[in-house]
Amino acid sequence: MNPTKLSHKRSLLVITISLSLITSIALSTLLIREAASQTTHELKIANFAFVPQYITISAGDTVKWNNTDAVIHTLWFVFISNGSTYLLSDPIPPSTVWSHTFTTAPELQYYSFDKLWITGFINVPTGAHDVAVTNLNSAKTVICQECLGNITATTENQGDFPETFNVTVYADATPIGETSVSLASGGSADIVFSWNATGFSKGNYTLKAEADIVSGEVDTADNTYIDGWVIISMLGDITGPDGWPDGKCDMRDVGVVARGFGAKHVSNTADPKYCEYWHATPCSSCPHNPNCDVVYDGKIDMRDVGTVARHFGETDP
Repeated sequence: MNPTKLSHKRSLLVITISLSLITSIALSTLLIREAASQTTHELKIANFAFVPQYITISAGDTVKWNNTDAVIHTLWFVFISNGSTYLLSDPIPPSTVWSHTFTTAPELQYYSFDKLWITGFINVPTGAHDVAVTNLNSAKTVICQECLGNITATTENQGDFPETFNVTVYADATPIGETSVSLASGGSADIVFSWNATGFSKGNYTLKAEADIVSGEVDTADNTYIDGWVIISMLGDITGPDGWPDGKCDMRDVGVVARGFGAKHVSNTADPKYCEYWHATPCSSCPHNPNCDVVYDGKIDMRDVGTVARHFGETDP
């Protein structure tokens, strides 16, 4: 199984499909991002009070006031900084809703125009909402069917506010996993996804990570990160004449795992050998290929040797 040939065939197919769909996909993406970046906040006018009285929103958000009182209310908004008028709403009859989208970033106090004891506060803080995926990598470049591998996505909060958002990792269009991450402003996190290759067809898979668009986010280009590919191969086929799976389990596969027998994954992030496979007493072949940890448990041992040995002599049908 030659990855170059597989990638070439898949690239031709992707290009053909993309040429017919690119316009509609681009438009759909823009519409989805625009919708996802705005939030609507629901408030009530009830018993001559605004519920809730205090809200904090993002620029671009919409606020709706539902008048549940039996009288008409007209909302008068003023800047807290100088008391000047920001906005006067339309009259809001009972059982109706009035809404406004706040595109700027003021601090406002507002009243029911002829009932000035009814007051509320809106804060639209300055600053940006911006999350990103900045890196994506796979511990293994070859994962045998029915075996495991780890995919690590690095996420950052590049904005000015704390954020909680979902990150999803894909193999081509198939989700590998999804998780929620919470980051303070300026914070980052490495998120590890375990990929179980059971049920995946043999072939090359392009890795992609996506961070959900958060409310008020404008810079969404870096929410998606595409990088690298992983080969899903038949059980026991981890190498070949060119270093890649060749569609059969033979002595090349047995030999490369046997040479790595006893090597362990270095998990200490401060160690220069971090994420590599080394023997306690290094041999001339150290570090060893992570693909040799076939079952992926942090060490190359008899489980890996046995897995390859049991499939020795098999060829890709």
